[in-house]
Amino acid sequence: MRCLGEGKVLMSVLVLVMSSALFLFYVQTICDKALRREFSQAYFKQIVEAFRLEYPQLRDSISSDGPLDYAQTRFALKCDFTTLEYLLKNGDPSRRGLAGAERLLGVYFRFLLLSLAIRHALSFSEGEGVLRLASILQYFANSLGERVDLTSLSTVQADSNA
Repeated sequence: MRCLGEGKVLMSVLVLVMSSALFLFYVQTICDKALRREFSQAYFKQIVEAFRLEYPQLRDSISSDGPLDYAQTRFALKCDFTTLEYLLKNGDPSRRGLAGAERLLGVYFRFLLLSLAIRHALSFSEGEGVLRLASILQYFANSLGERVDLTSLSTVQADSNA
């Protein structure tokens, strides 16, 4: 009797673990698809300069195998994310909030930031995590730049029609 009950618990745990793994796989796949979106131009460059975002320097530091201060890197990524998220939510008065893909990427960013802490504790491929976080921030910067560009274009068009 006792072995039969343990087998059911084990099977339930196995199903839970597999379901969770599949869910995370699908979320990652959806996020990867969103990140592959190509913008008509590199809007992020203007946004990085205007708001002094630090993620491009972090990405370059990782690419050149430079030293990585974990606490400073995590803080910089979190600040850049907070800045971009705020601007995306409040930058365009006609369009409040984040789009569905942006909301999912925000949750994914927070999850990856948490996993970065775990990677740091285990000394396991921190650079890869930072690069992934930087790609999400670049998507947000491009999206913000596109919104600002479209908003300024529609304002110019409205002014010229008046």
